[in-house]
Amino acid sequence: MTTEKMKRIFFIEMMGVRGSYDASVYDHFDDKDDEGRWFVKRYGHVAGISINTRNVCAGEALPIPDEVDGLVLAGSYNSVHDKTDWQRAILRWLPAMREHKTPILAICGSHQLISHSVGARVEHVEQGPYAGTFPVALTDAGRSSPVMNNIPDGAKFHFANSEYVLDVPAGGTLLASSGRVPVAALDFGHHCYATQFHPEGTHETLGTVWRHKAPELMDRYVESRAGDQLVENFLRLVIDL
Repeated sequence: MTTEKMKRIFFIEMMGVRGSYDASVYDHFDDKDDEGRWFVKRYGHVAGISINTRNVCAGEALPIPDEVDGLVLAGSYNSVHDKTDWQRAILRWLPAMREHKTPILAICGSHQLISHSVGARVEHVEQGPYAGTFPVALTDAGRSSPVMNNIPDGAKFHFANSEYVLDVPAGGTLLASSGRVPVAALDFGHHCYATQFHPEGTHETLGTVWRHKAPELMDRYVESRAGDQLVENFLRLVIDL
């Protein structure tokens, strides 16, 4: 398949402005905290796609609709309540992508940002962070969703959340819940999905988040293949459109 025929996936890095989070927890990884490289290494093998990365926190330009066949919006250390310049840029840019019906997979902080922008409450998780590899309970909509294809009820995903979405936002359909996180995955229609968990991450990349501030939480993470399945489902959905 030629490059011209490949579906163009953009991974939008949203971890945060350098210096606003403890990047040293990633120093033992070859690519440090470069989550764009992580994503390319994990999913660049999928036939039929090309992957580009843009770091909005570093001021890199966001793609326009005609450049994109599918979007993956990454997680963030920032709260939706921070209202950073780059968060405002994302919220100004997203409506054009939604109007264009661009398939979107929004992860963790992006899940919260989209949900909050349409009226959902985002608050601190009670009783401390929801951190670890935990099972999700699929709804009927989740069991029939293409993004959950071949993912059984009770499959485990990696969570690393100090905040969470409390209620299903306007225009959203609940796909999954998990423990203290009642809104773990959403479908906003037109192939726009959002997950509170990190399907793109591994137990190592998510566990290390807590290395310095709460190292006891690192033991809650175990290997799971469900996240890879979800991301690959999304990428294949884009390929088939």
